[in-house]
Amino acid sequence: MRDLDLEGGLKFLNYVLGTVIVLLSLFLYLKKGSRVPAYITLAIITAGPLEDVLTAMIKHDQNLSSKKKKKYLTLVDQLTSIGFLTFLLLAILASAS
Repeated sequence: MRDLDLEGGLKFLNYVLGTVIVLLSLFLYLKKGSRVPAYITLAIITAGPLEDVLTAMIKHDQNLSSKKKKKYLTLVDQLTSIGFLTFLLLAILASAS
């Protein structure tokens, strides 16, 4: 039971921190035109909620074989990692200029 409490607490903290970062980033972008927080937000969304949605869609698709599911899950993992790293690279480049 304690493991479930820990899992739920960590998941809640994850969502709270992600939401705070996204809202703060949007505020800074809209108020000051700062692109760095916007890129960081896009990285978080790509590696977090977007990856979660795509993964859930694949796992729950009854028309896909186990082999195809595994292939597509690996593809989603790699593509969202590339997206995450690309947005972080853009944030670094924007902060340097």
